[in-house]
Amino acid sequence: MSAHGRTLRVLAGEEEVKATLAGRTFLGDPPAAGDFVEVRLCEDGINTVAEILPRRNSLHRPCPGGIQVIAANLDAVIVLVSLRSPAMKRGFIDRAAAAAFHEGIPVSIVVNKVDLAEPDDLAELESAGADYREAGIPMLCVSCLSGSGVPALAASLTGMTVALTGPSGAGKTSLVKALGGPSGLRTGALSARTGKGVHTTVASVLIRLPGGVTLVDTPGLRAFPVSHIPLHSTQLCFPEFERFRHLCRFRNCLHRDEPGCAVAAAVREGTLSAPRYDSYTQLLAEASGG
Repeated sequence: MSAHGRTLRVLAGEEEVKATLAGRTFLGDPPAAGDFVEVRLCEDGINTVAEILPRRNSLHRPCPGGIQVIAANLDAVIVLVSLRSPAMKRGFIDRAAAAAFHEGIPVSIVVNKVDLAEPDDLAELESAGADYREAGIPMLCVSCLSGSGVPALAASLTGMTVALTGPSGAGKTSLVKALGGPSGLRTGALSARTGKGVHTTVASVLIRLPGGVTLVDTPGLRAFPVSHIPLHSTQLCFPEFERFRHLCRFRNCLHRDEPGCAVAAAVREGTLSAPRYDSYTQLLAEASGG
């Protein structure tokens, strides 16, 4: 299901129907792309969504006035970034990954525009890839322009429901097309003034892809706030910390400036990634209760 206010686009098997959200349901928890719903089909064509079924998970972020559910009932989250134009920002990756891990959703990273790679970029990609593998996060490099890496990505998604998130300009729409999505999707140019992407997706949308893939294409984001993650849960969003956490002097160690912290020691010794740890401390400063 894709949501646009009270008007919903519902996929029923291979068919698509429009339905209006019942008033009592609309006033409750707002619907999100990927929700399973109960629809009452009417002969006059005015179909009604009577109930939003319980979610097994959701990807969400804080927004003014509460929490925005970006997508629901996911098998995986793909964080798409571009190598250049705009440059890859690991901070965005780590935030989006933390939001997914907090909900128990597996994460993968896709780096687009590798056709623009320069010699120095290769070392950065190798370093980032090693850091994310340590965290159990696979990273795949693709080029939507040349098609490099796209078949391998498509094969890894067979039969899954996945959310595709990333900063504006990373090439989400181009990737959806490369994966066999509708040709009518718009792609956005980069802003010449800022070098940042222009939003082309204004709401999360369900898209059926070959191989039984259901993809939730989400709006391009400037940032991915994670202040909804509780303070002591933030460290659980960095799985590579697990093998050191039990060695800390204090059981409630937050791994920032406590004496005897095994995680911080591992970073100093080069056993844990310093960039990932820097992301962790930034997220910790923003976490609820921090």
